[in-house]
Amino acid sequence: VCLTCCSRESMVRINQICHKNGIKFFTGDVFGYHGYMFADLGDHEFVEEKPKVAKGTSGVEDGPEAKRARLDPAETTMVKKRLEFCSLREALAVEWRGEKAAAALRRTAPDYFLLQ
Repeated sequence: VCLTCCSRESMVRINQICHKNGIKFFTGDVFGYHGYMFADLGDHEFVEEKPKVAKGTSGVEDGPEAKRARLDPAETTMVKKRLEFCSLREALAVEWRGEKAAAALRRTAPDYFLLQ
């Protein structure tokens, strides 16, 4: 489900229905130079391609350089991953006061609060 130009209450209500039924949900809007996008993919599994760690060569292998794993960009391996997305209601309910929120507050663009 993709929503644009909806009220906050409508977005939260429709997202709750989607989240409960395992339906992927996207919402967003643009206001001049500012905009937002939210995605709730529920319990989402995906595959990520990663460079394979190359094994050391049989040459001289002493010192700190030999102990570092080298990445071989020519070879890759597929890694299965899983993410649990939160609902829009949970995302909007973030508490911005306290020590835990201080780090998140530094990483959050001021535009987020304008859009609120």
